[in-house]
Amino acid sequence: MNAAATSMPRPTTPGYFASHWRSLDYFNLYRLTLAAALVFSGLLFSTSDLFRQSANGRFQSYAFAYLMIAALFVLGIRARWPGFQIQLTAHITADIVLFMLMMSTSEQLASGLGLLLAISIASGGLVGSGRLTLLYAAMASIAVLLQHGFSILGGGQGMDSFFQVGLLCAGYFAIGLLAHALTLRALRSERLAQQQAGELALLNRINAVAIENSPDGLLAIRGDGIIRHASPRALALLGITAAAVPGITRLEDCSPELARMSQQMQPGTTFTLNTAAAQLRVRCIPLETPDDSRVLVLEDQSQAEQAAQRLKLAALGRLTANIAHEIRNPLSAISHAAQLLGEETHDTAQIRLTGIIENNARRLDRLVEEVLTLNRRDRLHPVSFDAAALGLLVDELRQTEEIPADAVIIDMPDSLHFQFDSDHLRQIVWNLMRNAWRFSRKQAGSLRIGAQMQGSNMQIEIGDDGPGVASEHQDKLFEPFFTTDAQGTGLGLFLARELAEANHAALSYVPGNGGARFRLALRGGE
Repeated sequence: MNAAATSMPRPTTPGYFASHWRSLDYFNLYRLTLAAALVFSGLLFSTSDLFRQSANGRFQSYAFAYLMIAALFVLGIRARWPGFQIQLTAHITADIVLFMLMMSTSEQLASGLGLLLAISIASGGLVGSGRLTLLYAAMASIAVLLQHGFSILGGGQGMDSFFQVGLLCAGYFAIGLLAHALTLRALRSERLAQQQAGELALLNRINAVAIENSPDGLLAIRGDGIIRHASPRALALLGITAAAVPGITRLEDCSPELARMSQQMQPGTTFTLNTAAAQLRVRCIPLETPDDSRVLVLEDQSQAEQAAQRLKLAALGRLTANIAHEIRNPLSAISHAAQLLGEETHDTAQIRLTGIIENNARRLDRLVEEVLTLNRRDRLHPVSFDAAALGLLVDELRQTEEIPADAVIIDMPDSLHFQFDSDHLRQIVWNLMRNAWRFSRKQAGSLRIGAQMQGSNMQIEIGDDGPGVASEHQDKLFEPFFTTDAQGTGLGLFLARELAEANHAALSYVPGNGGARFRLALRGGE
């Protein structure tokens, strides 16, 4: 039975905490110790005149029975059956009955055993949360008065001893009331502690969820540089792959530059830190603890810049969408008038001026079209592409840009298959091919278009044999309105990346020698 009780989870009793059962277990341990002491005392004083004539054997029997009952109660506490209040009442009742029986064997032990019974009443009140405490005191008082009455009838004591017994019974009630009051106060404190513990656990879960989903990294460190907490986002921004053990890992072992700067910065100040993963803005917030702990907030500057750029493009897109019609009508009139002027005049200066008008009108029209396309990036209509369809698309765009057939080398497997919005893919490939041809040597094999499968993923690469992109310009390639071409709008690559992300793909620049190379990575189809 003991093995089964320890292997299976103990059931809970409604209205009682686990601490009640522990207290009952401690109370029964006291009773076991007391019963063993009473058994030992009966054996030790078996030949003395402490007991009545031939009453020593009965005392030892009662003490041994008390020991056996206390041992059996251990099994009930471990199994938590029957209920808590039933077990506690059985404990107190057994104490009262057996103590009365042992008191009947010796007038000298009666007063001492009566005081020990007061301990049981007080313990029952404290363990049982004050419930039935006065009942236990009444039961003990009735038992003591009955035992004393039988002792008087047997000639063992006189009538004058009733005063002492009355004081003992009054003490039982006083102890019961005091235990009841103290237990209620302790119970209120325990319930408040349970409530606060639940609220604290909920607050900890909320904080954990907020930290896990925060776009900023949070790093808590002690004054001596030991990491107290590091969010996954902070480790990712710092480029740390190994797990940081709170209370053991030092910040200087993970990020020496951040550790050095954090020791020098004052609370409320900020500084910029460049890592392999991002450019970070670091803020220091003191915790005002004895160990001089502080929280370092790591903000990804690139995300803030991208958010600002998206807001700017969204505002520009809304403005352009509203006035596109008003802009295009004058542009059409200007272009048409410039064409008529070019046809009617043969003056070189006027031809040059009309050419400038037509070129700038086309540039403005292209700018409006690109911004309008950006506004429509979320309207997805994905279709299936294979090697043949992608090859036809590349050939169509090659003819549109008047690129010679021998200038484009296409290399892709026949098993190519993926899903993409056709208009978006056309816009992306057209932007990349146009830029590649513009900056290439414009000879045979200048443009290289390849595709390859990597498991379920696919990559399309478009490269040229031009001078490539300068290192100082590589980080700005996908910024809106950034261009090194006086005739460009600066929206082509930005628009291409936005359309790629709308299709759950990624467009990136691949550094290297021998021209520029761009890669479109996406999930392939089955």
